[in-house]
Amino acid sequence: MYVCICRGITDKQLIKSIDEGATTMKELSTELGIGNQCGKCCQCAKKVLHQTRLKQAQQQPQVA
Repeated sequence: MYVCICRGITDKQLIKSIDEGATTMKELSTELGIGNQCGKCCQCAKKVLHQTRLKQAQQQPQVA
């Protein structure tokens, strides 16, 4: 699904960027240009960022 219409950024592109190391909205903005125009995508992008980071954290091995 498209998250940023202005830049044509999809959720898959966001997830790929997060999987490659982006951890903040600022990093996503720098890398993909998300949120640099109208800003309507920011809330959805934050949701994708948080969900993806949570998923990554749950996949980490648990250490006692």
